[in-house]
Amino acid sequence: MLLGKVAGHRGSSGELTIRVRSGQADRWTGLSRVLLGPPGREPGRGYDVEGSRAYRDRLVLKLRQVETATEAGNLRGLAAWAPEEEVPELPEGTFYQARLIGLEVREAGTERLLGRVEDVIETGGPPLLRVSKGREGEFLVPIAPDIVRRVDERRGRIEVQLPEGLEDLNRREEVEG
Repeated sequence: MLLGKVAGHRGSSGELTIRVRSGQADRWTGLSRVLLGPPGREPGRGYDVEGSRAYRDRLVLKLRQVETATEAGNLRGLAAWAPEEEVPELPEGTFYQARLIGLEVREAGTERLLGRVEDVIETGGPPLLRVSKGREGEFLVPIAPDIVRRVDERRGRIEVQLPEGLEDLNRREEVEG
């Protein structure tokens, strides 16, 4: 799972600072391995974690294979992933946004397929699911308890109860030429 991005290093012993996407760095202090690689690609090289601590929204990691500040500095800008088997469980009713991408969105109660989650957009308020309806366009769904009724990662679906008109809000008007 994408954890964040290597923001820099601390001290002379080669500790990395990773800006955690969720801002919840303390959640990740139990990692024993981390994967680093270019952003936007598949997880890269694996590193053993020798020590870790949280500092605000950053995770400070001492990696066994990184011994100097120069080596750590050379890793700046790389994406950091946690191996799936080390991703901490979340409390009921919370979920990792990255795991929502690709899930089907269905209408609660009717099971009608509304689309598939293409992205999760941070807004400063509740995040938004960008739901693709294929050739029919897309629409945005706020991740709010009165709208998102259930997230079932195992079945690959999200059940929603949409307010009247939300699904058609971004419908493109046909332009006659």
